[in-house]
Amino acid sequence: MCSTMDLPFKQIISSFLPFTTEAGAWRRIQQLETENEQIRNLMLDCAQAFRQVIAEPREIYLTVQQVRSLTVYIRWRRKGVRGRQGYLLLDSEAGKAFLLRQSEAVRHCYRRFDRWVLDLNLAHSLRLNEIKRLKTYLQHTARRHQITE
Repeated sequence: MCSTMDLPFKQIISSFLPFTTEAGAWRRIQQLETENEQIRNLMLDCAQAFRQVIAEPREIYLTVQQVRSLTVYIRWRRKGVRGRQGYLLLDSEAGKAFLLRQSEAVRHCYRRFDRWVLDLNLAHSLRLNEIKRLKTYLQHTARRHQITE
């Protein structure tokens, strides 16, 4: 009974996945890790470009941070003494107040960079989450193989 249903479900389910084998899942992980490295480099380039566009003195600047979970962020950071520089979201109350103190041209520049920041952070996060899910999937399939052997 179960085998007659296998083919349609298997075809439909596989049409939603970007791979058909476990080796394909590992290739997908490798592709995503390569893309995240490219995104990380774009984050660094974006932070560098910001320093070239907005001259000193700057109240805030862009910085790239990697946390233990392997998540990489590009974020706005306030100037300050080492260890006492807070982060700032431009859509927060403090961020809005900061932007209002700027000229229209400078505000436009900050908004343009902020859009890139949001896009880069999302692009990295989506890939990192897919990598984590794929690794969990591969762990489960490996355990399933151990059970059936």
